[in-house]
Amino acid sequence: MAITINLSPVNVDASASNFVYGIATLTFSGSYTTLTGDTLDFTQVADKLSSDTIVQAFAESQAGNGGYFYVAQQGSGMNNWKLRCYAVNGTEVSTGAYPVGITGDTVQLSITARKLL
Repeated sequence: MAITINLSPVNVDASASNFVYGIATLTFSGSYTTLTGDTLDFTQVADKLSSDTIVQAFAESQAGNGGYFYVAQQGSGMNNWKLRCYAVNGTEVSTGAYPVGITGDTVQLSITARKLL
């Protein structure tokens, strides 16, 4: 279970009054667990967001060739959000190594964080 959040500082916009927006790319490795998903740990990019509160996150395929869609589930902290992966027919990915359709996909994560004031 490992998802790396790759967030370049040039893809962060802090111009809004109360929020910081970022567009990151996800890298998948290891294995997936059905019914719980894989952990999204935003502490990996907290320094670039200058925030300690994620308000919302949306993940979607940019390549579209893998036949999968993704659902981010809010956690109680920055380090324990979950990402669930589903096939086009709506069935969740089985427990085990990530399918090539996911590891080879380009998945972007849109992040909205509360600005530290």
